[in-house]
Amino acid sequence: MSDTKKQNEDKVILNLVQTGYREHQTMKLNEPEKWPAVLRLFLFPKKLGIQQSFWFRLACFVAMVSLSVPIFFKEDQAWIVQFLHSINLLVHEAGHVVFRIFGSHVIISLGGSLFQCIVPLIFCFALWIKPRDLFGASIGLWWAFENVMDVVPYVADALPMRLHLINGVTGAESPYGFHDWNFILGETGHLVHYLQIAHTLAIIGKVGIAVSILWAAWSLWYYWFVQRSMVKDQIYD
Repeated sequence: MSDTKKQNEDKVILNLVQTGYREHQTMKLNEPEKWPAVLRLFLFPKKLGIQQSFWFRLACFVAMVSLSVPIFFKEDQAWIVQFLHSINLLVHEAGHVVFRIFGSHVIISLGGSLFQCIVPLIFCFALWIKPRDLFGASIGLWWAFENVMDVVPYVADALPMRLHLINGVTGAESPYGFHDWNFILGETGHLVHYLQIAHTLAIIGKVGIAVSILWAAWSLWYYWFVQRSMVKDQIYD
């Protein structure tokens, strides 16, 4: 009896393995309802309609790539980073005000750089989670990592303090604490590592921008080669 019971259990386990293998094998791009939840969250975009022109998005994608290429080679010296700096600076200064609620002077100083990266991420999540607009979310993500690149020269200036700040003079000529990253790294004991931190942020920024481009490219590719042939009533609620 025990041998028969063991054989039956082995058959059940084998059937489960075979069933799981068959389900894995039948997972197709045009059947997103069968995808794992994580893949569906990151890779299943909404279907484009008349108001969301594919060709307009393709033009935006070409612009995104064109604007990113100089960043990969020139980092914070790229013209697009310099151009967007004025906009990012407004968000940066607003961050100091927002982070006053925490009370700590270090956190208030850090709040400017954090906030200028957080605001684009809010746009990213707002377009991604519910509307499923992966392309729009990728633009928000791109902006967030472009802001990381915008922070890089500020961190790299933490020790020399040669950059002119909003008070019109350099950090070296300003009172202690006016240069955010000199104050942050000085108070936390990491000022000696300022160049390594700046270099790490530059790598994070470029990798993030590359991921944003790939995410945008996937959403366009998926629409053009897969979604157009889907039966709307079977896939979308």
